[in-house]
Amino acid sequence: MCGIFGVFNFKNHSPIDQNLLRQSTRLMSHRGPDGEGYFVDQNSGVGLGHRRLSIIDLATGDQPMCNEDETIWITFNGEIYNYQEIKNYLLKKGHVFRSKSDTEVLIHAYEEFGDEFLSRLNGIFAFAIWDSVKRRMLLARDHFGVKPLYYYVDGEKLVFASELKSILYYTKVPGEINPASLNLCLTFRHTPAPYTLLDKINKLPATNFLTIGEKEGFCLKPYWDRAIEIDSGRSEAEWIEVLRNGLELAVKRQMMSDVPVGISLSGGIDSGSILALMSRYVGRGVHAFTIGFEGGKEENNEIKRAEANAAMFGAVFHHRVITAKDYSDFLKQYLWHLEEPLGNESAVAVYFVTELAKGTVKVLLNGQGADEPFGGYDRHLGAFYRNRYSFLKPQIMKYILMLPISLNKKKKLSRFADFLGQDSDLKRITSAACILNYEERKKIFNSELFEYSHEEDYENEVEKILHDSIHGSTVEKMFLYDMFSSLSENLLLVQDKMAMAASIEGRVPFLDVEFASTALSIPATLKIKGKSGKYIHKKVCEYYLPKDIVHQRKIGFQDPVELWLKDSLGDELLDYLNSQNSITKNYLNKKAVDRMFYEHRHNKADHKRFLYLLLSIEKWAEIFLAPEKMKMQVSYI
Repeated sequence: MCGIFGVFNFKNHSPIDQNLLRQSTRLMSHRGPDGEGYFVDQNSGVGLGHRRLSIIDLATGDQPMCNEDETIWITFNGEIYNYQEIKNYLLKKGHVFRSKSDTEVLIHAYEEFGDEFLSRLNGIFAFAIWDSVKRRMLLARDHFGVKPLYYYVDGEKLVFASELKSILYYTKVPGEINPASLNLCLTFRHTPAPYTLLDKINKLPATNFLTIGEKEGFCLKPYWDRAIEIDSGRSEAEWIEVLRNGLELAVKRQMMSDVPVGISLSGGIDSGSILALMSRYVGRGVHAFTIGFEGGKEENNEIKRAEANAAMFGAVFHHRVITAKDYSDFLKQYLWHLEEPLGNESAVAVYFVTELAKGTVKVLLNGQGADEPFGGYDRHLGAFYRNRYSFLKPQIMKYILMLPISLNKKKKLSRFADFLGQDSDLKRITSAACILNYEERKKIFNSELFEYSHEEDYENEVEKILHDSIHGSTVEKMFLYDMFSSLSENLLLVQDKMAMAASIEGRVPFLDVEFASTALSIPATLKIKGKSGKYIHKKVCEYYLPKDIVHQRKIGFQDPVELWLKDSLGDELLDYLNSQNSITKNYLNKKAVDRMFYEHRHNKADHKRFLYLLLSIEKWAEIFLAPEKMKMQVSYI
């Protein structure tokens, strides 16, 4: 993986400040510690920067890279898994290659097919192509948003980068919060593309490309049709065979590398199946990495299960236990790298796993992306059985909430009650996606922020993904929504940013374009059976893992944040709540937030999700909304 940066002064072609170009690119040196490169066309007002993490074609893959007559230049971050197939076709068409890299294939594919070449790619990518003949810049982001790409456009220039901080540094635009985006972030636990929490800086949505030029102006549109048709014409046995072949091909593709490849391993079936296939292709000795957390329940510790999985396939096992102090000490550095605060309590775990791998491997495969299309979450069960429980009106659910059950279960039942009360799929999926309902927002937001709190705005964000995309059941629509919302904008953002913070490339075999598209087309009746999801997926995994592992209780990288919020992390949050310059003070109802904090700390309610998100936002604001703090952070370049 790499870090890319670029500028296009499209209005007056003013010259590029080359020193500022280098500094802005070097701000992402963690994304590419193996080298840097630059291209500048002063006559056109174009500058491209690149930080390289060498994975493929170590000798001749330097960037930015150009075609033979230097009319087309590219700065590229990612991997194209089917580049050899595309290259073979281009060779037959007469194209001549000077390197063995997938980067050069992109240049020639653009020459051969124009913008349509994007629909032929299978990989993870964010890149920019400067076409000096057409005098236009093209930016593109991969199908599921594995690789991030941010951009800033005013009336004179386009500035883009793999990381938000490089754009801030180059443009000198003051870090100002966008209240409308803050409202969305607090409600969805992430900021949906194309927004960021920073005013005037956007992120390119997954599956989209952007062009800007003198003649065509600014254009943003998708290159891939996300419309998924549910295929009910195959039997269970046929689907299992299709998925097996697809997964085996996906893992084989994503082991493509000229450097060592390892795995981020849990004790579950997703990464365990990937390890089984990796071992099939390269034999014993795959390096596997996992972590556990101090203070959590023993039965929730992933290390023992992961170690058993590693031993089963002769993998070299590496692990580490993370303490509350380790977690707290990394939080500010975490937000500096993540750049977008999220309600994802286990996100920090990804960094510790990749940091553990640093120096041993450069590439880590992981099991991300199987839960969303196969029904791995409780909300999927609720949506699947919605009709069965439709008689349970919210009034009855309120009675159920009086029963002596855990705070966490009460929270889930309350959300399910709200879900049942909706009268359309759009409203139901919006309800499931929001961690705050209307009444909660009314209590927690101050009057200024509440002005941005309109139900139709949240529904519009959901409809942007679902519009004309799928005509299946509620849960089948939810699978697709989850793929392009919480997965793209939360989980995959974490995977990229935390892995790159440790200079590690993260790969996601379950999000191979062909495999994921197939998974989405399978009927929900083959994904959810009884009280559990991922039925068809588990049937596939039985070919690679023992049945007792396939059907064991899921753990994942769980951390005891709920406990820490009542202790050390809670103390940190309390300091922010009492600060005059905090987000809480300026945008929220402090009394309501204080009450939530008190209730959580004294076991009267479970507000972990909201409080952790708020802590992340406060720490983020301390870095990105304060110019002097930004200056301190970049002083090393």
